[in-house]
Amino acid sequence: MKRFLLQLLIVVSPLLAKSQNEITYSQYMFNNLLVNPAYAGYKEDININLLSRNQWVGIKGAPTTQSLIADGAFFHNKNVGLGLTVLNDRIGIQGQTAIMANYAYRLPVGQQGRLSFGIGVGAVQFSLNGDKAIVGDQTDINFSGTQNYLSPDAKLGIHYSDDVFYAGLSANNLLTTALNKNNERAAFVILPPVHMFLTVGAMINVNESVKMKPSLMLRDDPQSMGNFDVNASFLFKDVLWLGGSYRMGVDMWKKTNSLNATFQQNSLVGLVEVFVAKQFRIGYAYDYSLSDLNSYSSGSHEISLGFTLGNKNYRNNALTTPRYF
Repeated sequence: MKRFLLQLLIVVSPLLAKSQNEITYSQYMFNNLLVNPAYAGYKEDININLLSRNQWVGIKGAPTTQSLIADGAFFHNKNVGLGLTVLNDRIGIQGQTAIMANYAYRLPVGQQGRLSFGIGVGAVQFSLNGDKAIVGDQTDINFSGTQNYLSPDAKLGIHYSDDVFYAGLSANNLLTTALNKNNERAAFVILPPVHMFLTVGAMINVNESVKMKPSLMLRDDPQSMGNFDVNASFLFKDVLWLGGSYRMGVDMWKKTNSLNATFQQNSLVGLVEVFVAKQFRIGYAYDYSLSDLNSYSSGSHEISLGFTLGNKNYRNNALTTPRYF
């Protein structure tokens, strides 16, 4: 009975959907364009990434997410970054599909540093599949057929990097709530609030064969639990990444209720990424929940594929930085 109630909550609870409306990824430290538009073009090569995440495996209606990310640096001085992100996310009977074009303008700072300012603009389509809902009143028109709603959206970010350090600050979901809060046609939509992301990381040379990349990410959700991630990854011979993360739920403004506290994202993450060829890599991450969800779920699985198209014409550019961030 307890398991059934938990599954029912995931399918129909607006509170739980609010806590999930900003997508959670565990391999974001390998491509920060997931959270910050100013990261577009950072690696200067053209990069294409595919990610697929199954969260809380074993629980009916748990989130599933797929993303396509492409970006590169363009023009004579490679000072403009352009990127495209496409996302498909489902949780219970709700879903969203989003496409976002990202633009970053990058300024040199000192000998090796770069400061980037980024903006992302696009649209998100929200959907509600009422036919899959468990309801007591079968005549409720709010749970009949599929409802769709399209809204513009935007995000902003700033990103600094040099040979050994990076830091970024970004804000996502800037338009959806502001434009649709009083719109009756969007009454079924769980409007995502603005989320703030702070990322910090560094690259440390342990020896000639091993590099270490520690990083932190703070995500603030104004309506629910936020997350604070502590990450450490090791790169062996420029071929194999091995790492781990500890993700904890944080409530910076004391705004949660008992349900949000139960489903907070306290977890341990193990990840591996392999460069199977010079321009091709594959990654995998496993999340082990430390919250009450561990009794009902076998964890979360995330797979990533990446492909890089190099440009030999600018390898001597002083602004070119390693691919490690």
